[in-house]
Amino acid sequence: MSVAESMDKLIDDEMLVSQFQAGRQNAFDELMKRYKSKIFSYLLRSVRNYEDAEDITIEVFFKAYRALENWQPKAKFSTWLYKIAANLAIDYHRAKARHPVYALEDMEIPEANLVATDQYSNPVKEVEEQELGRIIREAVDQLSPKQKSVFILNRYEGLQLKEVAETLGMAEGTVKIHLHRAMKRLQTLLQPLWENNEI
Repeated sequence: MSVAESMDKLIDDEMLVSQFQAGRQNAFDELMKRYKSKIFSYLLRSVRNYEDAEDITIEVFFKAYRALENWQPKAKFSTWLYKIAANLAIDYHRAKARHPVYALEDMEIPEANLVATDQYSNPVKEVEEQELGRIIREAVDQLSPKQKSVFILNRYEGLQLKEVAETLGMAEGTVKIHLHRAMKRLQTLLQPLWENNEI
């Protein structure tokens, strides 16, 4: 996405927020359409439970809806949404630590089940890629909670370091440190795969 497209989207988001604040309820529906799948994807990676990710996604938009009337654009709308999602994911992990629950196996995550069925697909390669994806997800799960949040927001969700900092309420330098430590930890955990040129 170019800088101009990014600015247009920011302006569009802010315009929709203004319209919602002026009483146009369907402006929120448009904002939700834009960000629901991105927020859900982030939460699914974070909580690793499909139903919980769905529930938390609904809660993100419920909280946004209730707070949007008084929202002031200090940051991008998307950054604000990710901040709500990140805070709810932290709450989820805290509750989970107090009350351990069943965790999904990799094969239960829908994106892990996507298999090409055309005549050019290579089933052996697809199984290898699924296994590689599982190994990488397990490595990411071994990061500290802050490193994992920074890594997911930056590498999977594509947020810039400044946006990650705003989302998580950290200084940008702290985000850089967590990202650097996450990358070093992943490099150590995945060293055998790098040595064999598998990733």
